[in-house]
Amino acid sequence: MKKHGSGSKAQTWFAAAFFAAFVAGCGSGGEDGKIFGSGAGAGGGPGPAGAGPNLGAAAAFGIAATTGTTNTPTAPLTHINGNVILDPGATCNAVALDGAGGFGLCGGSPPTISGTVISSLFDPGGTRAQVRADMNAAFLSITPPAGPPAAGSRGGATNLPAGTTLGAPTGSALVQGDNFFVPGIYQSLTSILITGDLTLDAQGNSNAVFIFQSSSTVGTAAGARILLVNGAKASNVFWQAASSATLGTNSIWQGNIFASANITMNTGATSCGRLFAGAWVGGGGAFVFDSNVVSVPGNASAPASCQ
Repeated sequence: MKKHGSGSKAQTWFAAAFFAAFVAGCGSGGEDGKIFGSGAGAGGGPGPAGAGPNLGAAAAFGIAATTGTTNTPTAPLTHINGNVILDPGATCNAVALDGAGGFGLCGGSPPTISGTVISSLFDPGGTRAQVRADMNAAFLSITPPAGPPAAGSRGGATNLPAGTTLGAPTGSALVQGDNFFVPGIYQSLTSILITGDLTLDAQGNSNAVFIFQSSSTVGTAAGARILLVNGAKASNVFWQAASSATLGTNSIWQGNIFASANITMNTGATSCGRLFAGAWVGGGGAFVFDSNVVSVPGNASAPASCQ
């Protein structure tokens, strides 16, 4: 089990986080002894992270893939609450999609969808190119200026020295930079892997934005959970992966993933948030499903808690 709140690395991170918060104008004190103030109120701005990316035409899409999808045809079948774009790899289980906005045969048991599948075979209004362009622009807008995989425009992140072991067992004490985060921009120079419960606290600001940048992969261990508290919304959480993303078995994900490469959802994983594989124009991403649920936050068919 990880130890929390001890060791020189934790102390160094904590001191850096305190200084960054002070410079940003966050007060000290607050509830439960937090060093960060409550920030903007419910009607305020997004806070220290700035605004989230402009999703443009991609906003209504639950998943994207540029090299096709693979779906495990076992019950319960995967369900997507939102539109899908498969471009240019318009296949599911290596079977061509239909021309009517669905997955087609997809090996006999395609995912179910509350939305439309846009592909080279079904592109009403010619939206494919715009969706791809907006995905790429959003990806770069949350990517660090030095990349990887390419130069982006979102700097000012706090370093995560232990990005591969974020989260803690249920009921653990909350430790900033480990299993507890306030609004801001955070960067791992390696990967980001959530191994237990991870809490995102908006501190009463419903507009609060969280941005996590990974120089490699993003993902969860089996059963890991992201918990949103005090006004935090999945729609305002963004995860940038310089390569791929993998959500572990029965894990609960919150937020939008922009992955340069593939996204894999293991059995029973769920996401309140868009999952874009191949979001960077220079990458290529497939999508792998196995009895999953993916929801665009606020979609009419999404769970009521998915906002």
